[in-house]
Amino acid sequence: MNADYISTLQNIFRAITLSSNESDVEQKVVIPLLRILGYTSADWQSQVVVLQSKLDFLVGQPDSKLVIPAYLIIEVKAPSKNIAHSVWQINNYMRSTGSVLGLLTNGYNFRILYNCEEKITTIAEYSQPTLIDKYSLFHKVLSKKTYLNFTSIVYKTQQNIRLQFLNSISQALKQEGMLGLFNKTKANSAPNQQTTEEKVELSNIKKDKKSMIITVFNNKGGVGKTTTTINLAAALNKLGKRVLLIDIDAQANLTMGLGIDPLDDIEQKGKKDITHLLTEPRTKLEDTIVTTSWGDVQLDLVPSHIRLSRMETTLNQTVDSDRLLAKKLKKHDYDFVLIDPPPSFGKVNSISLMASSAILIPTQLSAYAIRALEYVLDRTNEVEQLTDEPLPILGIAVSMYDQKSSSYNKSMVVRLFDILEKSGGMNKVELFPETTWIPRLNIVSVCQDKGYPLYQGEFDDRLTSQDKEAAQKVLERYINLANHLIQITNGDLKNNG
Repeated sequence: MNADYISTLQNIFRAITLSSNESDVEQKVVIPLLRILGYTSADWQSQVVVLQSKLDFLVGQPDSKLVIPAYLIIEVKAPSKNIAHSVWQINNYMRSTGSVLGLLTNGYNFRILYNCEEKITTIAEYSQPTLIDKYSLFHKVLSKKTYLNFTSIVYKTQQNIRLQFLNSISQALKQEGMLGLFNKTKANSAPNQQTTEEKVELSNIKKDKKSMIITVFNNKGGVGKTTTTINLAAALNKLGKRVLLIDIDAQANLTMGLGIDPLDDIEQKGKKDITHLLTEPRTKLEDTIVTTSWGDVQLDLVPSHIRLSRMETTLNQTVDSDRLLAKKLKKHDYDFVLIDPPPSFGKVNSISLMASSAILIPTQLSAYAIRALEYVLDRTNEVEQLTDEPLPILGIAVSMYDQKSSSYNKSMVVRLFDILEKSGGMNKVELFPETTWIPRLNIVSVCQDKGYPLYQGEFDDRLTSQDKEAAQKVLERYINLANHLIQITNGDLKNNG
């Protein structure tokens, strides 16, 4: 990169400190950046009223001759603020303005977001040093030159569309009148058909990928097992992973936590659930899957039902019953399959573990929850002896921890490592880093009670702004947890893809 740019960026960043306010970031960082990106003051508007609040910068003047939105919007926070907690705010601004790109910054961190069909995706994140190092890419995406190229392409495309529309009108007037024109457009579904074909092709490609089947397992109840499963799955999906959830607990908490009623939505509609998958040889995995979606999060689910609690005897009498689920999962096209069993050591737990590539242990930092780790390790060893294959424990995921009780948390971590050492798990079980620990906040249970992952809170107008900010704080941890899980499941473990 040009040395002049490096010097200019360094000088810009030196103009603020961690004690600077939001206005300092706007005047000393954002406006200078806009100028070196090629924009003039005529190219942007500041303090634009959107959603009854003020958007900091709207870059690229909408053209009345074109059906085109602003190119870029910028939301600025003070350096002391964590920009991850304001992602939903800029998401809403981008949807409302229809902007193509968004930039969220506190002067020290920079997040670029892209808007496609109102689905907002983070495409790049920079600290000050990485922005200096990769400024050419930052410039290429956000510069005025790129903005002008974009508007030029949009203009040409719209002119072509107008010509095609004019031809359609001419033909319709000659042959069928205007009513025929609109009937034709409704009947012509070729664009959607093409999109469906593309999705099918992508789905076939994904079948060749390796996948992980993970049982989220702890025989101690009330440690956030189901909550972790739901929101970890949503975070994995946000990171581009295709995820299947399997509820193998008769209480069906996972099923209901995704907004699905086992009676009204499954049984009364004649759909199949986990009981059919386990007891009917001809029932295939795809026969039981229910697809759920919230915005750009999509999760597939094999639902559970209370009748599963009455099937222990049936399952015990079934030949090779421990491998029932493993056989049904031999062919699938998911990146991750997360299984949620009950907090016990019954038959369905054996079925879950025998089907799994690995185990994820959720726990609270409390005495009873940590004590249960010994039993989880013992059960894992038993399964390994039955299969003569390793069943790795990916790690221990902390949930529902009290952020204000740091000394207590430290004492529980010491006790946790003592348990691992006494149980022989010290060298094969990892405590996930503190950046992945899920705090105890009411919003977590509120969202689950409402039947959706935390991500859907962004679109729930019934939540207060404080609730939404709390949800974003927790979501940051779930994204960290998902990223960590992806890093450690790198294909070296037993794979069932």
